[in-house]
Amino acid sequence: MKKIIYIASCLLLATITSCDEVKLDILNYGSINGKVLDGETYLPLNGVLVTTTPPSIALLTDAEGKFTIPKLKEGEVAVNVKKKDYLSTSLSAAIYNEEITQLDILILKDDKNIGNINVYDPVPGNGALDQSLGFTLKWKVEGKKVGTELTYSIYIFESNSTVQKLVGEDISALEVTVGGLNNSTTYFWYVVAKYEGSKIAFSPTWSFKTIGK
Repeated sequence: MKKIIYIASCLLLATITSCDEVKLDILNYGSINGKVLDGETYLPLNGVLVTTTPPSIALLTDAEGKFTIPKLKEGEVAVNVKKKDYLSTSLSAAIYNEEITQLDILILKDDKNIGNINVYDPVPGNGALDQSLGFTLKWKVEGKKVGTELTYSIYIFESNSTVQKLVGEDISALEVTVGGLNNSTTYFWYVVAKYEGSKIAFSPTWSFKTIGK
């Protein structure tokens, strides 16, 4: 009798051990609360089509320009916005588990029939750490029609500050050098693309942090 009980106990232990080794893929989800604004007047825009990449939902902004995307897998997602007579744009957003990401998107009227301009791929990469106190910011642009000459204005500001510094104005190069930065400080920066003096696209707002003392 004792022998039978011992064998049964071993079988139970083997079953428990086997269960412990099973790996489960746990999916985490967050959400986005956003608003779409006119890039010149900063007034809210209703009826803007909002989609995502990877695809998850398609919806329209309300009378206050607001939209909510309730369930997105944790990670990076592109939020795409489109409205008649406006330049379409796409912004990347970071999604965190059980957190709400706030996202304000500025779009501009396509008065000059430019089409969709996308400013992307920042150098240093978004969220980069240990950057020197003086270096060159770079970016890429796609969607520009052949023969269309664009210029760029670049703005930078410190974390927890509303004061924006213009570090490059109406330049044609896809880079600008910044200097005199503070140690151990998080900076945010973005690029405004222009055509014949008119704003036609905004980049996302990117960030980096400088080295410590």
